[in-house]
Amino acid sequence: MGEIVVRLIQADDLPEVVPGIIALYREAGWFATDEQVDQEQVEQMLRNSFRVMGAFAEGKIIGLMRALSDGLSDAYLLDMVVSRKYRRQGIAARILQALVEELKKCKIDWIVCISVPGKDGLYAKLGTPMQAHIPYRFL
Repeated sequence: MGEIVVRLIQADDLPEVVPGIIALYREAGWFATDEQVDQEQVEQMLRNSFRVMGAFAEGKIIGLMRALSDGLSDAYLLDMVVSRKYRRQGIAARILQALVEELKKCKIDWIVCISVPGKDGLYAKLGTPMQAHIPYRFL
């Protein structure tokens, strides 16, 4: 495998990378394989994110993570996904570290992520567990 490049995904990149992102989300089970996905909606979701960090192999997107933020103080990390073919190579850690560095450059100091059970190893290695904080979900 060639060099893996981790970089911000810019608005100009979206028309080219969105099909690959949809494929990654399908692979992760976030979209059903037979589900019709509106490319424009996915593009809008990414445009509305504060930052999107991607990993690329030979120009093809193989992983990403998004940050939602007010741009001043708080950021919430979500949607970490790496193609199965590229897992266990430290790519998720590189994406996470690059995204956190980018947010810190913006002077954002409250950066949090909620992980699903069993997937928290990456975050535990690179972040600090939040003591006395309990996440809630509103349905």
